[in-house]
Amino acid sequence: MTTTLVGSHPTTSLDDLLAHSAPAAVALSGADQSAWNGQIVETTDGVVGLAHWDGTLYLGDSILHPLRQMYERAGQEQPVTDLISYREALATLLHEHAHFLGPAGASQEAARGAFIQPGSRQLEEGVAEAWAQDHLDEFIIRLGVDEVAPGIHDVQSTGYYPAFVPAVRILTTDLEARADLRQGEVLNTLNRQTAEGQFPHLLTLLYNSTHLPDLESPTQATTTRTRLESLLREALSHLDTYELHPPGHAAARSRATTATLLTHLQTELTTAESAQTPHPTACTLPAPTPPSTASQPPRSPSRLIPHQSTPHAFYTALAGLTPPKPTPTSTPTSPSPPHRASPTSQSLSR
Repeated sequence: MTTTLVGSHPTTSLDDLLAHSAPAAVALSGADQSAWNGQIVETTDGVVGLAHWDGTLYLGDSILHPLRQMYERAGQEQPVTDLISYREALATLLHEHAHFLGPAGASQEAARGAFIQPGSRQLEEGVAEAWAQDHLDEFIIRLGVDEVAPGIHDVQSTGYYPAFVPAVRILTTDLEARADLRQGEVLNTLNRQTAEGQFPHLLTLLYNSTHLPDLESPTQATTTRTRLESLLREALSHLDTYELHPPGHAAARSRATTATLLTHLQTELTTAESAQTPHPTACTLPAPTPPSTASQPPRSPSRLIPHQSTPHAFYTALAGLTPPKPTPTSTPTSPSPPHRASPTSQSLSR
């Protein structure tokens, strides 16, 4: 069951914060609904935050304890380390609520089925975390936390999922450039979807940013989209390799993997467009009409080299031949066929 939530509320206690965190997330995202069922379970088994498929929100003590302390010290000036822990706890809260967001009519069952497909977890976690990082300050203002913890806007938290977030940012930024969209528009669009709708929206944005919708038939379009989806899923699922690596290394490998992915996607799109682009065909010329020998004047003998005479030096030079030796002045008794001398290095240099 899903619950549609709207609005925002300045909070005065932890319970107040938790009750109004979901409406604030819905309002920030522009999503149609949240699948949160209103239940929050505190955990002590190492879980930081978990948006369960049944709509229950699980939060660990590492999240709830700092938030309790924040309200106990409401309005007081607090150490930077404490402000950072408050900010990280609020970022986790917003991240988990992002998982519950979806369009009208979306179901958790369908989202769960899509989430287990290759690349889907990496995409959704990266989208939820990147979006939460970008909207955390506004989330804090909507809930009045900036008045509860003065100075919380002046500190920064590191965030989570360094193997996924850079990939999502590079991919969504590239799509915005292709489709001439506003900065952050693709990330916001994906965040309003469950795992069921994220990959289809990603593929539609990518495919429609080309000329292919005007060139390909429905069958061809399905084939092209399938190839693009395969490339996306393979690259995103590969990011799991770096999930447990140090943050700096994980982020670097995420960026490198996505750069390679974009190259492969562009190659696939270029190939598909080229296959649909007409190429010029060879022009077939008509066969020449044989000239009439009756009306043709005889060829001028001056243009020919007689068999019985020695070729002029002009002709032998153009032919790349060594000029023949002078012949005796006496006239031969019978004409001899012309002799072509073997080329020499001197004659070839002409």
